[in-house]
Amino acid sequence: MFIRMNGVCRALFMLAAAAAMLAACTKATSEIEPPAVPEEASVRTEEIFDREAYKDQLTIRYFYLDGKDLMGDSFLIISPDGKTMLVDSGLPEAGTQVVDYLNKLGIDTLDIALNTHPHIDHIGGFATVAKEKEIKQFYMINLPYTKSSAYTNAMSPLEEKKVPVRTLEDGDVFQLGDQVRFEVLSPPKGELPDAVKVFSAPEINDYSMVFRMTYGERTFLFTADIYKHREIELTASPWADKLKSDMMDIPHHGSESTSSSEAFLRAVSPQIAIISQNIFQSPNLKERLEKKGTEVYTTGLHGHILLHTDGKTIQVKTEKDWEPPGKDSAGEGKET
Repeated sequence: MFIRMNGVCRALFMLAAAAAMLAACTKATSEIEPPAVPEEASVRTEEIFDREAYKDQLTIRYFYLDGKDLMGDSFLIISPDGKTMLVDSGLPEAGTQVVDYLNKLGIDTLDIALNTHPHIDHIGGFATVAKEKEIKQFYMINLPYTKSSAYTNAMSPLEEKKVPVRTLEDGDVFQLGDQVRFEVLSPPKGELPDAVKVFSAPEINDYSMVFRMTYGERTFLFTADIYKHREIELTASPWADKLKSDMMDIPHHGSESTSSSEAFLRAVSPQIAIISQNIFQSPNLKERLEKKGTEVYTTGLHGHILLHTDGKTIQVKTEKDWEPPGKDSAGEGKET
């Protein structure tokens, strides 16, 4: 039957049809799952700070020190028998971060705190750490830097708490717990403090502490901020045969202009290299090392870095995944 509609009816009909279509679309839309949001990259912060998971192993945790500038170094070593050693503490403003990380690990007492040299980005955070935590023993080089407020601010709470302070130089050895042994390879015996005349950056960095850690069959070399001058001296020193190590802490935050000479890298020939550098600035060095077959990790790309070993193999776990484009991310380093 044909029905003739006037203008008003025609308008009402069109409105009703539009409403029906809108209702149908709304219903259909509600039955469709929203687009999936891509998963964020894995972040393993809790795993990195899970002390119980590795309590029978030697662990080294490189702390990511957050900041818009380069924040310096700080890492924690825990022996298989639970003894703790904090090496350096970053800039003064990093001190609260270091304390927070120690808190996450349930550490109120440090058996050893060690400062490799008195530059602000290595000693500064101890001003806070020494106030907040008990320190049983403090190790450092024999270089009082009393003109530096970072140095005096860090030493003040140690003095107030009467923390024993011991200076180290090449030939000195010490233990962390019963099984972890340290040998000091630099600064040269008997040269400090007189060898440093004007407290320039090269002077202080070249006299920073270099030490080798041994646990079971595995060796670890920590190089602080030494320059190429000291690197070459070490390759020709009585300690030359001590340089070869499974893991190496790259000198001077990965600065190629001052450090990481080819002769030194060959002498150490590490299978694992760590660059403590919260802002990644060493792509060329990373590539140089990787061409030698070295696994390279940096706090600037990987966040916190955990190394753990049973004395036979070394495994690396990173807080964040990072791989060059086209490669899969795993978050776990190879066994070494």
